[in-house]
Amino acid sequence: MNTIVVEAEKANEVGQTIYSKEDLEKTPNSSKNITDFLKVNPNVQFSNDHRAAGSQGELKPAEISINGAPTYRNKFIINGVNSTNNVDPLGSGDSYDGQLDNGSQGIALNTDLICSLEVLDSNISAEYGDFTGGVIKATTCAPNTEIGKIHGSITYDYTSSDWADYHFATDEEEDEFAEPSSNNQKDFTKQGISANLYSKLSDNWGINFYASGRQSLIPVMSGLNDPKKVEKDRTNINTGATFFYTPSTDTKLKFGFDYGNLDSINYVTKRLDSRSVTYTETLTLFGELITKLNNSTLTQNISYQTMDNARENDNNLGILWKQTPTKNWSDNPGQGSTSSDINLSQDVFAYSFKNTFDPIKLTNTTHNISFGSGFTHTNASWERLNDTYMYNQSKSFTDKATYSCLAEDILCDSPSAENTMQGQFLTNGKYYQKGTANLSQDAIFLFAENKMEWDKFSARLGLRADYESLAKNLNIAPRTSFNYKPFKSDALSFTTGWNRYYSNYTLNTELRDETALLEYNLKRTASPEDDWVKTGLSDLLLSNANIRRSELDTPYNDEIVFGINGQVSNINIALKWVNRETKNEITKSRYTAPGTKNTIDHYEYSNLGEAKADIYTLAINNIAPLKLKNTEHMFGFAFDYNEQEKNYNTYVDSFNVNSQTAAEDRDVIYNGHRIKFNERPVENFAQPWTARVSWDVDFLTFPLKISNFLSYKSSYEDTYKLKATNIDGLEIYETETIKPRFSWDLRGTYAFQITKDYKAILGLTINNVTNRHNTYTSQNITDSSNTLKSEIGRQFIADVTFKF
Repeated sequence: MNTIVVEAEKANEVGQTIYSKEDLEKTPNSSKNITDFLKVNPNVQFSNDHRAAGSQGELKPAEISINGAPTYRNKFIINGVNSTNNVDPLGSGDSYDGQLDNGSQGIALNTDLICSLEVLDSNISAEYGDFTGGVIKATTCAPNTEIGKIHGSITYDYTSSDWADYHFATDEEEDEFAEPSSNNQKDFTKQGISANLYSKLSDNWGINFYASGRQSLIPVMSGLNDPKKVEKDRTNINTGATFFYTPSTDTKLKFGFDYGNLDSINYVTKRLDSRSVTYTETLTLFGELITKLNNSTLTQNISYQTMDNARENDNNLGILWKQTPTKNWSDNPGQGSTSSDINLSQDVFAYSFKNTFDPIKLTNTTHNISFGSGFTHTNASWERLNDTYMYNQSKSFTDKATYSCLAEDILCDSPSAENTMQGQFLTNGKYYQKGTANLSQDAIFLFAENKMEWDKFSARLGLRADYESLAKNLNIAPRTSFNYKPFKSDALSFTTGWNRYYSNYTLNTELRDETALLEYNLKRTASPEDDWVKTGLSDLLLSNANIRRSELDTPYNDEIVFGINGQVSNINIALKWVNRETKNEITKSRYTAPGTKNTIDHYEYSNLGEAKADIYTLAINNIAPLKLKNTEHMFGFAFDYNEQEKNYNTYVDSFNVNSQTAAEDRDVIYNGHRIKFNERPVENFAQPWTARVSWDVDFLTFPLKISNFLSYKSSYEDTYKLKATNIDGLEIYETETIKPRFSWDLRGTYAFQITKDYKAILGLTINNVTNRHNTYTSQNITDSSNTLKSEIGRQFIADVTFKF
C-alpha cells in the first residue's frame, strides 16, 4: 500500500503543534471535524456544554478559545487560504436581521480528508496576522506514489441515539427528554461517507481529489396534531481537488479548489408553516507557486473565495393569534415565519508572497532572513431578500356589528359559530423591508523576520505591519522569540518571547450602520377597516441610524511566553507559561434617545473591552514507542491551568449605559462582596484546569490498534442571580460548584488485507467508556437557580475504511 504525505516531519517549536494523518485517524473524534479533534490540545478551551446530551445530532463544528481569546478571534487556514467567517461569526442581531449562527469556520472540513493539521497557539511568526487567539492550518493530501497508479480510500461511519446512553440530572430534564424536541435531540441518526483519490500521473503531474458527505436526521415533535413529527436535517458537504505540477527541481506549482456547504433545516415548535433552512456555502480557488531563485526561495499564493451565510424561509409572513376554537393548535398559536430571508456574503481576493533567503553565515552566526507582503480585497454584503411582516398582537371582538373584517384580510378572523363568536384582528406588527448593505475593504500587510543562530543561542526577530481601509488603522506588531540550549541539544532548552497580535475585522459591525432604517412599526388599533400606520425608526430617533459605529481601533493582545523543554532518555517534557493581555476589544453599548418616550434603542460600538489570561501547561510523552512483548506503546500526559479576567463578553452583547440596573459596570453583590458587574469571573471557555492522558497500543502480531484518551476537568463555579432580592438596591449574585467531569474515549481499529492492493479497516469509537454521568450548567445568569444539564453517556460510533 502506498501512502500520501504533505511534508517531512519536523520538530515542534514552542507554541506549535503539528498533527499527522495518523494522529487524526487514531484519535476518537465522533464529529469528524477539526475543532472537536483539538480536545487533545491543552491550550484549547471548549464551551461548558460541548458534550451536551441534547445536541449530539448536530454537525456544526464546536467553537474554541485559544489562550483565553474570544472564539471569533481564531484564524482558520485551509490549503493556504484564510477560510475564517469574518462577517458575523457569532450570528448577532435578531432573527429578522441576522442570527445566522454558522460559526467561525467558513468550511467545516472533514478530518478524513486532512493529511496535516498545524496549531499555532503562541510564539507565532510575523508571517501570520488577523487573529488574537491562534492559527489553525489544515492541508489536504498530496500524492507520493509510483507513477501511473491511482490510490485512495473510502470511509463510512455511522452512529445514532440508539447507540448512546442518556443520564438526567433532574426530574425536569428527564421530562424534557420524554419526547424529542429542538432543544433535546433524543432521536437522531448520523452517518457520513468520505473518499480520497490521489495519483502521480507522471514525473511532473500529480492529483488529489476528495469528497465527503455527512448527514444527521433529527426527528423532533412539532407540537402540532399534523404533522406530529418533523425532520430537522443537518448536512455537511466537502469536495475539492488539488493539482501538482513540478516542471523542474526549481519550480513547484499547485492549484485547485475547495468547496463546503453546511446546512440545517429548522422548525419552530407549535407553530404552523415555520420551516426555514440556514446554510454556509464556501467556494475557494487557490494556487501556490514555489520558485528557487539564485539565493532564495520565493513562495507566491493567490486565491479567490466566496462565502455565503444565508437563511431561507418557506414564507415571509408571521402571525401570532390568541387561542380560539379556530386557532387552537397550541396555547400560543402562531403561524408562518419567525425570521426573514437573510444573506451575508464575503467575497475575498488575496495575493501574497514570501521570500526566504538561503542561510547566511556571518562570523559565528547563521541568519535565515525572510520577508513578505500581501493584499486582500473584500466585498461584504448584508441582504434581506424579501419584505417580511410579523404581527404579534390582536384585539378580540364578538359582534360583527362592532367590527367587520374586510374581504381577503388574512389578519382578521370574524366571529362565527365555528369559533363560538370569538373573533379577533391583528393590531400591531413589524415590517422588515427588503434591502441591501454593502462594503468593500482593502488590506495590505508587510513582514520581515530573521531567524538567527549562535552557539547555544537562537532567536527569531520579526516585525509585521497591517493596514486596512475601513478603520484606516496602521498596526505595527513586533514578534520575538529567544531560545537557549545549554547543552547544544534537545536535552534542555529555554524559550521566551514577547509578541503582539492584532485581530481580524468583524465586518458586520460596519454593515449594521446601514441596515437599521429598514425596520418599521405597524399599527391599526381602532378597527380592522383602518389603514395600517407605518412608523420608521428615523421618525422616532434623534439620530438617523439605529446602530452607530464609532471610530474603532483594532483589538490586540500582548503576549509573554516562557517555555522549558527537556528530554530524558526516551521522555520529552515541555512546560509553558503564556500571558495574554487584551486591549481595545469591541464592545456594544445601548442608548435611548433623550427627551423622548421612544423605547427603541440605538447602539454604539467602542473599544472598552479588556482581558487578561495566564495559561500554564505541562506535557509529557515518550519519543519512541515503548516495546512490551508483542506490542508498542505511546503515552502522553498534558495538564493545563487557566486564570482569566475580562470586562466584556462578545461584540454582540449590549448593556444600557444609562441604566443603574442594566449598565455593564454597575455595582452588584457577588458572593457577599461588592464588585462591578463586568468583574465577575469568566465562566465559559475557561475551565480552571484539565488533565489529559493518551495511551496508544499497536499490536505487532496482528493488525489491531487501540487508542485511549482520558480527560479530567476540574470543578467550576457557576453564577446565578437571586430574584426579588437585593442589598442596598443592588442585585445579588451567588455561585454554585459544579462537580468535576471525567471521560474516557477509546478508538480501536482492525485491519485486514483483502488482496494485494486492497485493505479493509474496521473501526469502533466508544466515547465515555465508563458511562459516567457528567453535568454542566447552561449559561443564563438571569435564572434564580442553576439549570443543571447532562452530558452524553456512553456512545458508540462504527466506521469502515477501504484502501486501495
